[in-house]
Amino acid sequence: MSKDISVNSIIEDLWKVFNNSEKNGVDSLTFNVFFDEEHSHDYGSMEDGKEITLQKDELLEYIKVKENTFKLDKDIFLNENDKVVEVPIYIGSNLRPFISHYRFSKNKYVEDSKQHLKYKISQLSLGPVIQLFMKKQENSAYNRLVRGMSRPWAFRSEPELNIRINKELPANKDEMKESLLYELLNPRLPLFVVKIVEQYDLKETEFYKNYVNSLVFHMNLVNYRRNSYRTVDDLSDYLEGHASIPQTVKKEFSVPKLNYDKKLTDLYSAGNWTDNPFTAFINYYQIIEYFFNKIPDDRLFDVVQSRITSPLFAYSNKDNVMELVKEIYDLRQKDMNELNSLEIVLDHFLDVERLKELLEKDIKNYASSIPSFISGHKKQVCFNINNFNDDRSGNIERLARRIYSIRNSLVHNKDGNQNSYNPQHHYKMLLKEVPLMKAIASIIIINCGEVF
Repeated sequence: MSKDISVNSIIEDLWKVFNNSEKNGVDSLTFNVFFDEEHSHDYGSMEDGKEITLQKDELLEYIKVKENTFKLDKDIFLNENDKVVEVPIYIGSNLRPFISHYRFSKNKYVEDSKQHLKYKISQLSLGPVIQLFMKKQENSAYNRLVRGMSRPWAFRSEPELNIRINKELPANKDEMKESLLYELLNPRLPLFVVKIVEQYDLKETEFYKNYVNSLVFHMNLVNYRRNSYRTVDDLSDYLEGHASIPQTVKKEFSVPKLNYDKKLTDLYSAGNWTDNPFTAFINYYQIIEYFFNKIPDDRLFDVVQSRITSPLFAYSNKDNVMELVKEIYDLRQKDMNELNSLEIVLDHFLDVERLKELLEKDIKNYASSIPSFISGHKKQVCFNINNFNDDRSGNIERLARRIYSIRNSLVHNKDGNQNSYNPQHHYKMLLKEVPLMKAIASIIIINCGEVF
């Protein structure tokens, strides 16, 4: 973020937006405000509105007060007085391009009794919005935030500005004006957060980053509301609009109990975010590939440790030592083969019952069909998950060969190569392979999680 912008400059920019740039030198605006908690689109008669006059100085004072409700720490917004934390997230929708923003006010908190907190997905609240205003970013990001204050659905009836607020009628004029100010300063932009309310004092900022990272993984795991979710590492990108509006298809997910490796969840989120099966497959493959060194190294360590600590092993016995050297050499030769490394990692992590649960209806695809862009007989790359453990070793080989053949077809495209993926012709075939990769990646990430 660059140098802070002055409050007065912000006020001038906002005032022009509220006035639709129609009048210069005007220090007050009169609004005809309609309060309606039913969210209907019928404004009714003009007599139903409440006339509220807003002074520019009142807007200035309001912003000064709200500015200090939150502080920004490592791209997370903290309100220590109210014990509230807002962690920005991206949400990408696979369904309708737009949904009314008011629905997020209806989201219910999810309780996490172990961590003594509750959370929900909501829009960025007013305090953090003002914090973003105060930290001037790239002009395009700042201008987008200002434009987000405009009300294309508000209508003009001289000399008043007419606006609807989706809440019940406040008890007095002061509360009405407070509601008007809040509504005016609530940007119509897809800026979403995980809003966390602590039961006790706030924890360290790093906890909330890790907690939301785990929560995002859980939401992607169950395809929550048929959206894709990602954590935010750069608020400038966040303001540039790299987020979309979520939908309201419900699917339950559990509160985070494990802290997951962010390198892995970033790959997982990227795979879940894209609608390109090529990209998704490779992202999920890289989660498996991440362990191509670690798991074989751990296995080699166990073998060597077991041998040299055995009472039957004598380091002064040349035959004993040479046998161990040969075993180490043979293992290392196998480890240099990527297909063999893939088999080792799959065998180490694969939980067949969990795989069945994650794949559900997609199980049959891997028992009887293969993509036409890879070569080989069905017996070499097909496997039945329902009786997988009856021949676990053989099925691990077939699973690894299927994944590796597809991976090679995606990353290699030499002329004359039969195993070559054509996105125009093979798109739907590859699409069927992505659930398998996502399920395996999910199992690996879960197995590597550590308790908070």
